[in-house]
Amino acid sequence: MVKITVVGHIVLDTISSDLMNTTSIGGPPIYAGLTARNMGGEVTLLTKYGKDLPEENILWLLRNQINIPDGARSTTHPTTRFMINQTLKSRYLQLKARCEDIIYIGDEQKGDAAIVSPVAREVNITFLSNLRQIFETIYLDPQGFIRRFRSDGRCFLGRINKNVLKYADILKMDKDEAYNITGSKDYFKALQKTFENGVKISIYTRGSEGILLRCNKGLFRIPVVKKVKILDMTGLGDIFAGAFTFTYLKDNDPIWAGAVATAASSLALDKISVSKIPEMDIVTEVAEETMEKIYKI
Repeated sequence: MVKITVVGHIVLDTISSDLMNTTSIGGPPIYAGLTARNMGGEVTLLTKYGKDLPEENILWLLRNQINIPDGARSTTHPTTRFMINQTLKSRYLQLKARCEDIIYIGDEQKGDAAIVSPVAREVNITFLSNLRQIFETIYLDPQGFIRRFRSDGRCFLGRINKNVLKYADILKMDKDEAYNITGSKDYFKALQKTFENGVKISIYTRGSEGILLRCNKGLFRIPVVKKVKILDMTGLGDIFAGAFTFTYLKDNDPIWAGAVATAASSLALDKISVSKIPEMDIVTEVAEETMEKIYKI
């Protein structure tokens, strides 16, 4: 069985838009973890959450066979909380509470890969270095390394510490993240720079236009072939991470993994909160259709 560890805070999201207003458990451990678990992986969390997180949420994760090590519950900090206001064109993020940093790995940690996806700077370079000694493959979502927060919790982006990249085998970034990582607004240059910095697989996401993927086979455009009504964008990057990492480890094919991840995340757009984690048989069907439309640039 493929063994994946997801690193990042469990989050309580309050999501508001013209179509909905809801509060739900979220964060990378939920979206990436459950996606990888539903695909057949064994998933363990390296996370922190507070005493304010309802016990029913933890029991729900355990029933879904997500492993949560002792010590994940903080006795001093609340669960990380975000207020998210989203429209079709923008997404406004405000940090309302933050749990403590993730600093302890534990002797029991082992597996095939770690998905590192901090949301509020809860992972540092030292911790990444320790992960590198345990996991052969690290998938990095850089969002938590480039987010900055004003005194009222409003989120803005800043430049990443370039040393972070040396611990990433797989890197996923959108346009704004790519600029803050590489200093380039050109997708080809951004992908090339991360590849030159040692990243084995660099992924540039472009929303409804799909993704660009750079690996040792070249540069590929992977489209979105199944477009649905956009209802909730929260967690899409984490669903992508879970689907990509599991598929890549299982089949050792970054192009097929990109097709599966693109299918999984695009199919989730018309659902709310955790209900958006897609059925895997549908994902496979759409991914096979996607493979027929991929081309090398």
